[in-house]
Amino acid sequence: MSNRDGNPEIYVANRDGSNVRRLTNHPTADTTCTWSPSGTQIAFISDRTGLPQLYLVGADGLGLQKLPISDSYCDRPTWSPAPYNEIAFAARSGPGFDIKVYDVATKTVHALTFGEGSNESPSWAANGRHLAFASNRAGKYQIFTVGRDGKNVRQITRSGNNAKPDWSK
Repeated sequence: MSNRDGNPEIYVANRDGSNVRRLTNHPTADTTCTWSPSGTQIAFISDRTGLPQLYLVGADGLGLQKLPISDSYCDRPTWSPAPYNEIAFAARSGPGFDIKVYDVATKTVHALTFGEGSNESPSWAANGRHLAFASNRAGKYQIFTVGRDGKNVRQITRSGNNAKPDWSK
């Protein structure tokens, strides 16, 4: 994402920074992008409907589509590794957020958290079997993990304020 043209848009470039190409062009912000495992699509957040929603676009800039998600406010998408084809994201639920997963093949959404505090910034494990996320369910923000099926929630950190988890690859 860059605002090099005055508005946050999605761009791609070669690894050496050459051949920069703009993929989106809309007066509202297009941000928080994540690549598909195949490298052919990018999921991103755009508020072009008035609230942040989840969109897909081809790596060539074609095929722009809003995903059929009923949540009115989405944030922080992250695409699962192969062989799974799912996008985890945070969806506003009341005063906080819950972690949800969109299955690209079936176009269905299922929740992994259910209002236990605010749950944000999901991050897939390299094998796609778990997600890490930040939650304030225990007071201050701590890092938790959950199975891709929504089972076995475990608190990982216990002190300080912790946010934006990521897994080693």
